[in-house]
Amino acid sequence: MVSLIELNEENWMDFARLSVDENQKHYLASNIGILARGYVYRNSHANVIGIVADGIPVGLAMVRDMDDEPACYELQQFMIDKNYQGKGYGLEALKLILDSLKMEQKYDCVEVCVKMEDAQAIHVYEKAGFVDTGYIDDDVPDSYNLVYRFEGDNDKLGDAGIRIINVEEPTEKQMISRTILEALPDWFGISEAREEYIKESADQPFFAAYDLEKTIGFLCLKKTGKETVELCVMGVLKDYHRKGIGRKLFEHAREKAKQAGYSFIQVKTVQMGRYAEYDATNRFYQSLGFKEFEVFPTLWDEWNPCQIYVMTL
Repeated sequence: MVSLIELNEENWMDFARLSVDENQKHYLASNIGILARGYVYRNSHANVIGIVADGIPVGLAMVRDMDDEPACYELQQFMIDKNYQGKGYGLEALKLILDSLKMEQKYDCVEVCVKMEDAQAIHVYEKAGFVDTGYIDDDVPDSYNLVYRFEGDNDKLGDAGIRIINVEEPTEKQMISRTILEALPDWFGISEAREEYIKESADQPFFAAYDLEKTIGFLCLKKTGKETVELCVMGVLKDYHRKGIGRKLFEHAREKAKQAGYSFIQVKTVQMGRYAEYDATNRFYQSLGFKEFEVFPTLWDEWNPCQIYVMTL
């Protein structure tokens, strides 16, 4: 049976001796390093947690408060000793940590930064319910940022008045799409393509996100076949990235597409590995549940090979 315990002067050395395999050591700090981080981040209410299985020390974790926006708990370190991996202890311990943080209810989510190549850790986090935020920190460009949101909790943005609405008036659609797309030059910097999106939005199913009375994002759908609809274009103001707005827009649009009788939804983006901004977009679509379908190298141009994702509705 897995449980969590507090570290003290009598047991800390038992946890300090634990270690991972050599090929895992570059993914996280040593256990002495984890203990040291707990002290360094003491002003952020850092908590170093011992993980035991039937009373035997098997792992170590460290959680701290992150008050910068978006405020959250940060699971900064999490390890299971090499001799106890593959037994399900990591997933059990992770669920216990999440449950204890939810009971505290100081924040509505937990974030963790994990190396892209650490497939084993990513698998455990995803099984526990973490999803990719799509955000890549410039300081750690080789890492995913995953988030776990507590079920049943309303996020702070929702409490502040976030609404997703259907927009019907063509002129209003074009005004909203222009406002959002012109504010996102890293993704929509090619004026000809941007103007085409704005023009076409007038005749497409259109959903807008509002923070109180401010328009902060939108999403358009486009019929591409009898059974298929395309996520044609979407954008969220940069100040609202990583706050769940894109996901809210997509979930609303997906439900409308299902109600309209479509069987599939597709989306096009630039193939992974070309640009950091679009790599984040790829990960966002993957986190929604889209699956890779096909790459068309010259559909747009040779510098922007088109990746198509699909999803069953």
